[in-house]
Amino acid sequence: MPGGNSLTSNRSVNKSGKSGNTVQTLLAAKVDKVDKEKTEKPNKQPKRTHSEVSNESNTSVDLTGMISIQRDLEEIKQNLEGGLKKIDLENATKDLVKSSDLEIIVTSIVKNLFKEFTSSLETKIDKKVSEVIGEMQEKIDALSIENENLREKAEVVMKSLSATKKELHQNERLTREAITSSNYNEQYSRKNNIRVQNFPWRERQDLRADFINKVKRDMNVELEERDVVAIHRIPSDKVGPKPLIVRLFSSDVKRRVMREKKNLQDHVRFYDDISKRNIELMKRLNETEWFSDVWYFNCGVYGRTSDGLQLKFNIFDDIFLRLRQRK
Repeated sequence: MPGGNSLTSNRSVNKSGKSGNTVQTLLAAKVDKVDKEKTEKPNKQPKRTHSEVSNESNTSVDLTGMISIQRDLEEIKQNLEGGLKKIDLENATKDLVKSSDLEIIVTSIVKNLFKEFTSSLETKIDKKVSEVIGEMQEKIDALSIENENLREKAEVVMKSLSATKKELHQNERLTREAITSSNYNEQYSRKNNIRVQNFPWRERQDLRADFINKVKRDMNVELEERDVVAIHRIPSDKVGPKPLIVRLFSSDVKRRVMREKKNLQDHVRFYDDISKRNIELMKRLNETEWFSDVWYFNCGVYGRTSDGLQLKFNIFDDIFLRLRQRK
């Protein structure tokens, strides 16, 4: 610009010298010519007119403005040459990729990263699963050994239990047989006995003589003293005279007496001397209501159903099963 940028002007001059006849060179030549004409003027010139002075002033102004414009143009050119160039833009953008290529690259990178992550994760999972499986297998092996030991112990216990159960069944069978046999023996020992209820009591009573007289008077059955083997009263919680147990000499003597028991008077009653277990058996038979008649005879307990089926029962018999089997 005018009045400044001398360094810029010098750089411009040096460049123009290399590039040939530039605008600045032409202008400079014209200025030199004008200056030379001024120096070559005679000392005395004729007086100029007003129009000549005006023209000369205009010419000087035009040259000065052109020089200033030239300097500005050179400065702009130098700034453009020293700034960003097209080749620089090409060099800067030659390594750039398109958005589609960038998407492919990013996708490929993501896939590779995901593949690596998946592979790493699978490796870690497989390792962890292997560790867990190993631990579980150890526990399973330990449990298998323990289970095998328990199985062996269980087999021993089962064998022992089976033997014990078999022995228990055998003992139960033997016990039932023993109880049945005991009950039968007890009942057989009472075979010739008579249980007497409501027999009168008095001081210093001779039970044998009173019994023989009672049988003769009410039942018209003659008995000798030897026919009454034993006679005594037994304890009882009931009010009134305590019951009598009379052991007769034989079953024939007992049969003669019991055949006429319906003729007894004074509320005296004669019964068979039945064992406790047989009494309970007769009670069970009566409670079922399946029998029209239940009785005792010759050491056995019998029952008759309404359809005429007659069965002899043992103290351990299953009553319902016997009736269903009808035997």
